[in-house]
Amino acid sequence: MVEVSAPRRAPEMKMGHESVLTFAGIVANAGIAFVVTWLIARGLGADATGAFFLLTALFMIATAVIGLGADTGLVRALSRARAVGEREHLRPTVRTALLPVITLGVLVTGALLVVAGPLAAWLAPGEGAAPTIRLLALALLPAALTGILLAGSRGLGRIRTYTLVQNLFIPLCRLALVGAVIGLLGTTWSVVGAWAAPLFLAVVIAGLTLRVQLRAEAGPAAPLPRGEQTVVARRFWAFSLPRGATIILERALDWADVLLVIALMGPGAGGVYGVVTRIVQAGNMLEAALRIVLGPRISAAIAQEDQARAESLYRQATQLLILGSWPFYLAIALFADVVLGMFGAEFTLGTVALVVLASAMALKNTAGALQTVLLMAGRSTWQLRNKAIQLLVLLALMPVLVPWWGMNGAALAFAFSIVIDTLLAGSQVHRSLGFAVPLRTVLVTAALPALIVIGGSVLVRLLAADSGALLQLCALAAVLAVYGLALLAAHRRGALLDERAQS
Repeated sequence: MVEVSAPRRAPEMKMGHESVLTFAGIVANAGIAFVVTWLIARGLGADATGAFFLLTALFMIATAVIGLGADTGLVRALSRARAVGEREHLRPTVRTALLPVITLGVLVTGALLVVAGPLAAWLAPGEGAAPTIRLLALALLPAALTGILLAGSRGLGRIRTYTLVQNLFIPLCRLALVGAVIGLLGTTWSVVGAWAAPLFLAVVIAGLTLRVQLRAEAGPAAPLPRGEQTVVARRFWAFSLPRGATIILERALDWADVLLVIALMGPGAGGVYGVVTRIVQAGNMLEAALRIVLGPRISAAIAQEDQARAESLYRQATQLLILGSWPFYLAIALFADVVLGMFGAEFTLGTVALVVLASAMALKNTAGALQTVLLMAGRSTWQLRNKAIQLLVLLALMPVLVPWWGMNGAALAFAFSIVIDTLLAGSQVHRSLGFAVPLRTVLVTAALPALIVIGGSVLVRLLAADSGALLQLCALAAVLAVYGLALLAAHRRGALLDERAQS
């Protein structure tokens, strides 16, 4: 039997180092995004903030349309090719991913440039709206390509590249530019332009970096036979196109409730509710870090038919999600009025909505990295169906609940849609794919954040109820510091993770 030589690869960090680096980058990204949102809310007010969220929401949805799911497809395909020693497939797979996206991106950009004037009059009338929409149209393809190129780096195991570009370079540039234009110009259009501008340089950095990484990983270029190229392309798009449709639905889910609040209640309410959802989205930082680090590993384990290792990674991710995300969501739920007060008095109208959404997201993360497992197992069509059902539920409930309960109704509708999606994905992962986490493990893991964070936060609210917001936030920081010390102590005793979850 002829042995297949292992692909040449650059030295990789151990998983713990990868996790720390990725998590640190995503924490920085979430923190910077929080500051940018605060700057916009304080500098523009609720009405203009609503207009900003409207334009950026549509931009994110359009970017998902152009991307065709090629980013997740590259992570899965490249990590799989490396795992089974098919390094000759790396370059053809990247070309397969890029060419249709570039073609579609050029067409969509051209169409938007033509209709920018009428579109501006319909979406956001006012001086400067049309040039801003044209700038966003030009930024669509760089945004989509940046995500795909960085996904290629992730698929090759170069997670540091993703962290530096996506979680540090782009957010830091946005922070500097948004802060500058708010101080100098103070218009919605200038802020949107500053938000989009870093994407033009990011795509150049991501493209040059992936080119160097492919050269190091794949070795001398050797063209594939035409028949094999066709097989690679067919296999790639059979997974990626359903994933692309799912990403469009995910972006719609990320923003549909905000857009509907704007449509039903006006831009002021939309600005308040948009801030609420951005705060909640910051809590996804740990899940995003685990997806970036564990996704290629789960894909490789499944490709090698190592079910035990894949399930072990899933159990580990579930415990880490509970330990890492629960403190954030519990804290912002218990201090919702104080957190929103930082953005201005008018934003405290979203207090109940923030409590509802934070609670729903905490329960969702208790189920573990369900979406990552579905995707890395190649079940993109399952996820597409789940997200379609979730979006339909949201769209059915929003027009009913928002007129009755306003922003609180929107939060309830979104929370219920999250529960539906989690139940569907959980059933598929546990029953069909055979991944499971014992209930006892979940309860034991959840006990530490529940006892310390809930107990400490309730005590702070009782003792410092008449104190200022700053003192309450300082006390909350002390509670979270105690939790961190308890977490460290449990880790040193080896009692932090289920032994079966160790990899």
